Formats: sequence, structure tokens, C-alpha cells
Amino acid sequence: MQTTRLEHIAFLAEFCSENQVSDVVISPGSRNAPIVIAFDAHPAIRTHLIHDERSAAFYALGIAEATQKPVALTCTSGSALLNYAPAIAEAYYRRIPLLILSADRPAHLIDQGDGQTIRQQNVFANFIKMSLSYPESGDNMLEKAAIQLKKAFTALLHLPQGPVHINVPLNEPLYETTNRQSFQVEKVENHDMSSLDTVNMNDVKQIWSSATKKMLIIGQHHPDKRLEEVVKMLAEDASLAVLVENTSNVQSFPRFCHCIDRTLEIISDDELENYAPDLILSVGGAVISKRIKAYFRKFKPKHNWRIGVFQVEEDTYQSLTKSISVDPVHFIEALLEQEIAPLSNFGGMWKQKDLMANEMHKQFVESAPFSDLKVFDTLLDVIPDDAVLHMANSSVVRYCQLFNPVRGIDYRSNRGVSGIDGSASTAAGFSIVNTSKLNVLISGDTSFFYDSNGFWNKELKGNFKVFVLNNGGGGIFKIIPGPAESEQSEIFYAPTNADVQGICQAFNLNYYLSESVHDILNQIEDFFQLEENNRPSVMEINTKDVDNARVLKDYFTSLRDDL
Repeated sequence: MQTTRLEHIAFLAEFCSENQVSDVVISPGSRNAPIVIAFDAHPAIRTHLIHDERSAAFYALGIAEATQKPVALTCTSGSALLNYAPAIAEAYYRRIPLLILSADRPAHLIDQGDGQTIRQQNVFANFIKMSLSYPESGDNMLEKAAIQLKKAFTALLHLPQGPVHINVPLNEPLYETTNRQSFQVEKVENHDMSSLDTVNMNDVKQIWSSATKKMLIIGQHHPDKRLEEVVKMLAEDASLAVLVENTSNVQSFPRFCHCIDRTLEIISDDELENYAPDLILSVGGAVISKRIKAYFRKFKPKHNWRIGVFQVEEDTYQSLTKSISVDPVHFIEALLEQEIAPLSNFGGMWKQKDLMANEMHKQFVESAPFSDLKVFDTLLDVIPDDAVLHMANSSVVRYCQLFNPVRGIDYRSNRGVSGIDGSASTAAGFSIVNTSKLNVLISGDTSFFYDSNGFWNKELKGNFKVFVLNNGGGGIFKIIPGPAESEQSEIFYAPTNADVQGICQAFNLNYYLSESVHDILNQIEDFFQLEENNRPSVMEINTKDVDNARVLKDYFTSLRDDL
């Protein structure tokens, strides 16, 4: 197959291929034609065509998350590039490597009235690891290109990973081709985390062994058996409480507290100070629970250590005393080198509350009326144990945190920025390269409509299943304090007359409708089967006529009844 006539663009494709990029998400346009041709002609690169640039960037994010490899994406010039911004911000805070290749007009045509022309250089300054300009013309083009690409990939692969932007000015003609040729390409090495040698572990171990109330809290993390095993060993210390969320992907273990909000709910006001740790060890990304953040900000620990390499030096609990840029597994292994005699039963205290909350939870949910809460109880019971569960943001991801994680399920959600703008697209991108697994998305109706272009893709297959919880608007605004009491509550809740079935018809998706738990269970076996058209299936679950906020409020009230 022939490639672009522009040698430095063909070289770009070869450099990407030799440096771990095997997937490129393309949005069609004219100015990026040479880049599209070069990648499509490369035998080692898979190209994915996504028309909507906002959706395309989230697709790339999902592919990168699934493959644990950098993914490139390319678009035409002008406002097309700006549509990448939400996904790039998400990738920045989640430390996901995206390589943005934006086609541009030559420099002398910027701000000269040409169509599809804006100032593109450094346009993502606040949420990008590095921004570069690719050589436009002149002598020694390949040497100049190699220098810029080495810089870009060093930033892309160096920990913490994250998005890198290369702006590519292109002169016309854009569509001319020639025979492919081979290039000598330098491979850029990955950079490991800092060694434990940089940490005063004697001081750390002394503080750890003398702390009577220790807590390990794990935020968003990809499944990692190494981390899971060392945390289990660390949790043998009775003075350590381990708090995880579904997105931590640390599987169910008897000593872990899995549902933070429901456990906090049954700790009485008089007891709160007794459950506050003296030492917090934080691992992973974002923590969903707002309650635990408020709790730690009020009852500040003496020691607060954050372990790992991050883009931003966050102080989530406003008490940070150490930020240690090492592999959390190696750090915990070092803690395990010493024998520690538990100085308290602090971990047991937290676990006792967790078990009590779990019993109260089961009692309430078992007799709860048909509602959003009841739907989550039903869905989390029927989703296959080896599936990937993608949770849309706002109320969906919060409801999921009230239920114990299911062993074997891989929990995913866009919690870097926590926006609703790319839930479907990210899950879709994940599903097209994770074909051996069932990928299940639970979405609210607002998130589903907002990102409906995520289904505008021929590549999607029957391994992608979607539940749309249609409660008639932004359910989160009936849950959080404030909007429901406002005179403008209808604006926040924003009910819509958009049609889930109509979206399914537009994008050739298989459609199901459920209006009760019986409907869900009666259809679920067929729903999870592979359809003849091998396309995604969507089940709309209608809870519009239910006071979901009242059921959830009653749920939390029931947890406190015996206090």
C-alpha cells in the first residue's frame, strides 16, 4: 500500500509504530490527510475512524486504558482540535498516554482569514505534559523530526505518563502518495519510578510501626494482582484499616472496608473522632467518596503519606506530610520487611462497622421498592463476574459504591475530571480492543444522550452492552443538597424528551425496555446473548415515575436507625 509523499510524515508513522503505538484514532478532514494516509498505510498500526472529535478523543482514552499503551489521535485544523480538550484533561489527571497529532495550516497563514485556522500551538497548556511543533519545511527534515519525536515520546512514556501534543503544519498538496520505504528509528526507553533508595525508609518504618491508628486508602487503580497481594499481607496488622472503592479494583477481602459512605453513615457523631487515623497512606488516583474527604479534612491525621508518581501534587485531605514518588508495591513490600506487633484493633473497629452497615444495607435493599437503588442491586447481581463494568459519572458511580465489589469484575470510570461528557465513548473504545471480555456500561439518561455520538462507529460489536437508567433527567441533582430546594430545580434536573430507542435506531443498536425488576430478569439472558447483527445492545430501564431521591434518603436513614 502506498503512503504519503511527505517523507517526514511517513517517518512520523514509523516512529510511532516502533515506540509502542499500535492504535490511532482518526477523525476525517482534509488538512490531516497526509497523517491519515501514513498511518492507514502502515501494516503494524490499527486505525479507528471516529467522526466526532470529542468522542474520538475519549475513544483513544478507552483504548489506551485497555491496552496500557500509548494511543495516537489525529484531526484536521481549526476548532476540531478544541473538541479533544475534555478527554485530554481526563487523560492528564488519570496519567494515560495520549499522543495528539493536530494538523495545521503553515505558520504564515495563521490569523490571515483562512478557514479552519486558529492558534493551535500550546492550546492545551494547562493539561498537557508537553507541546511541540513538528518541522514544517527546510533542510534535514528527518533529523529535525527525529529530535522532536524523541522529546515527545520521552515525555509520553516517562512516569507519570500523560498526554503530549504535537502540532503538525502541512502545506498543500495533501493527498499525493508514493511507495512505502523503511526508516531507521530510535526506540525511546520507558522510565521507571524512583528507587526506594531515595526514601529514608528507616524513618518511615519507625513512624509506621509506632502508629496505633493507621489507614490505607486506595483510590482509582487498574487491576493489579501485585498490589492486591501486598495489601492483603499488610492488612494482617490489626491496627491498620484498609478502605477501598469499586474503582480501586482491589478485590473483596475480609479485612477490607469496601463501601466507604455506608460505613461512615453508621459511625455516630460521638464516635467520629475515635475512628480518625493518626496516619493515612494513600495509593492510586481519585477517591469518589466526598464524605471521607470531608471527614479527613475535619479530623486531620498527624501523618499523611501519598505514594506514587502523579501529574499534580494534590493534597486531597489538606494534611499532606510526605509525597513519595515510588512504586506503591515496592513501598509496601518494604513496610512488610519488619514484624509489627499491632498496637490497637483500629482495623477491626472499622471492619466491624463495615459488616454492620452491610447487614443493614441488605435488609433495606431486599424490601426496597422498584427504584434506582433497587435497579443497581439487580444489575450488579446479574452482570457476569468476568465482565468489565464501565460506570458513567454523577449518580451512577455513586450508587455503585453502595454495593460490595463483585470478585472478578473490572471496574472503570472517568474519575480524573469526573465529567459525563465521554462515558459511552471511553467504554466503546475500551470494548473494541478488549474483544475477549464482555464490556458493560451503566449510564444515566443524561450521560447517554450527551455522549450518544459514542455509538456512531461501525467497529462496535456485540461484546458491548449498555444499561440506561432513565429517571427523566440529571438524578444527581435530586440527591445532592441544594438543587432540590432551589426555585430553579427544574433547570438543574433538566428533564428531556429525548428518546433512547430513537438513538438505538439511528446507530443500529439492539433495544430492550424494562419497567420493573421482573422485566429486567425476564430479558437479561437474551440481553447478554450475542445478537445476530453482532452490534451493541441497550436496555432502557424506566424509573421516571419513582421518587428515587426519597428511596435513597430512606436508605441512609435506615443505616442510622440503630445508632
